[in-house]
Amino acid sequence: MNLASLLLSHAAARPSHAATIEGTTETDYATSAARMLAYAGRLRTLGIGAGDRVGLCLADTADHLLLHYAVAALGAVVVPVDHRWTPTEKRAVAEAFRCRLVLMEPGDTAAGALPATIFQASDWQHTTPIAPDLPADEDASLLISLSSGTTGRPTGAVVSHRQLYERFVSQWGGIGLSGADRFLLATPLYFGGGRSFAMSTLACGGTLIFCPPPARAPEVIEVAQARRATAAFVVPTQVTRMLECWTGEGPAMPEMRRLITSGAAMHPAQRLRALERLSPGLTDYYATSEGGGIAVLHAMEQRDFPETVGRPAFRVDIEIVDDAGAPLPRGTVGRLRYRGPGVSSALVDEHGGIVPADPQGWFMPGDLAKLLPSGHVQLAGRAKDVIIRGGVNVYPAEIEAVLLGCSGVAEAAAFPLPDPVLGEVVVAAVVATPGAVLEEAALRVVLQQRLAPYKQPQRLLVVPSLPRNTGGKVVRAALPALAG
Repeated sequence: MNLASLLLSHAAARPSHAATIEGTTETDYATSAARMLAYAGRLRTLGIGAGDRVGLCLADTADHLLLHYAVAALGAVVVPVDHRWTPTEKRAVAEAFRCRLVLMEPGDTAAGALPATIFQASDWQHTTPIAPDLPADEDASLLISLSSGTTGRPTGAVVSHRQLYERFVSQWGGIGLSGADRFLLATPLYFGGGRSFAMSTLACGGTLIFCPPPARAPEVIEVAQARRATAAFVVPTQVTRMLECWTGEGPAMPEMRRLITSGAAMHPAQRLRALERLSPGLTDYYATSEGGGIAVLHAMEQRDFPETVGRPAFRVDIEIVDDAGAPLPRGTVGRLRYRGPGVSSALVDEHGGIVPADPQGWFMPGDLAKLLPSGHVQLAGRAKDVIIRGGVNVYPAEIEAVLLGCSGVAEAAAFPLPDPVLGEVVVAAVVATPGAVLEEAALRVVLQQRLAPYKQPQRLLVVPSLPRNTGGKVVRAALPALAG
């Protein structure tokens, strides 16, 4: 099976059904499938074939989504690249994952430093399409899902056609999405959740409604109402902002069967408000880029199990183990691991090489958790140092690498502080080299040149020293005290 063949089947079975809606423009499945084959034809003329890695550094449009399927149709591999990144960040990912080609928007200043081609939809749509007999190796690589930073040492998970399809099946069977849904895309396609649900919607024959950033909360609600959206994916920050702006009677989106949120934990009180004020279908989705869905907390469970992330997702096994990998009894906090048909079996390491995942199929996302007697998963913290700002992963090592490259900086440490709106915000502390005088304005100039806006530290502290243990390692648990 080639995942792109699903679009061709929908084009044959329901050619006039709307595949995508952007503003006032509706595009049906027959047109979408034809464009996908034409885009694949243009990629082939650019030398792209099976196994080649293609970076997609584009705005959040229906054409960007179709290009995922066009790359798949050739047996090539998608490498997501956020078009909002700085040139340094884009180049780091393109080089680390050895992209043969990166598709970029007109005017992107990073194009000159990359093997880039400017994507023009109006031009590409008139390319001679490839034949619809697509390569059918379901174990061929389709996507490298980034799982680490961009300016340091990027790593990722290799996802095959079969594994991505199994993740879609988990969403359909475990969350209840289907081809009858009108799914509202309110997050960027670069983000794992946005990309996965967008591709899943087309794979099952549904309709995808575009309303990604910079659309603000009032617009998201307005589009959801006007287009009668039945499902959507948002991060907790968006939930907070929608709750703040909605002043009408009853829930803002009463027709929405599934308002899916993921990316960060929501406070139990906020969940109850969202059920009452936004949608009675609020659903939590706990997932990773390496393996897709881990657990689902359905709307009818929100009031009884508000401090959990739900039960295991469809066809997913979860275990809580100690540091040696031995299973722990229910109710005991330990390291969470999970396995299922969508979990990646290969990873890309920091050197760009392909390494096999756990031979037993287990993946450990780095979270500490416990299993309740009911089977629900309750998270207890993160073993990893990731900062989750507004549902987006920000990695301290990436920020620290930039700061340590600044003149006069001897040491640097980035860490999170809790925030009522974003969940967590980024804070960084630096220590000056002897005799140097550090100025925040100068450091921020470098940070703005090297990092995307959402990775910028909200507070930048110049401190005499960092807390360290007797072994010389930074004690990260003590870092927040530096901020008072």
